[in-house]
Formats: sequence, C-alpha cells, structure tokens
Amino acid sequence: MPIGNSSALQMIVYIVLSVLCAYGGGRIHQWYMHGMERDRAFREGYNHGFHALFHLAARGSRPEPAAADERPTR
Repeated sequence: MPIGNSSALQMIVYIVLSVLCAYGGGRIHQWYMHGMERDRAFREGYNHGFHALFHLAARGSRPEPAAADERPTR
C-alpha cells in the first residue's frame, strides 16, 4: 500500500472514532440530565403531597372550640 492511502485511512478511522465518542458522550449527558430532572420532579411531588396530606390530617385532629351554650357555667 502506498503511504498516502494509509494516512487517509487513519484520518477516516480517527474521524469515525471521534464522532462515536461525541455521540456516546452526548447520550450519557442526556441520561444524566434526565435522571436529575426525574429526581427533582419526584422531590417536588413528594413535598406537595406531604404538605397537602399533612394539612388534611392535622385539620381533623384539632379539638374544636366548644360552642357558647356548651360551656360549663360556674
């Protein structure tokens, strides 16, 4: 083989290899960012649900003030 063909073949291999590495890096980055967004959405949903249910449960456990006619007289 002439030296010129080997050099061109090496350049093509390097270009293909760098394209594949860039694609793989992009996919890993996308997977990582999607995981972070999913975790954030889970935390926000959990906090919202906790606050909504806590207030609902706490509302039922509070003692209601006695009415004026039910208060004991001295």
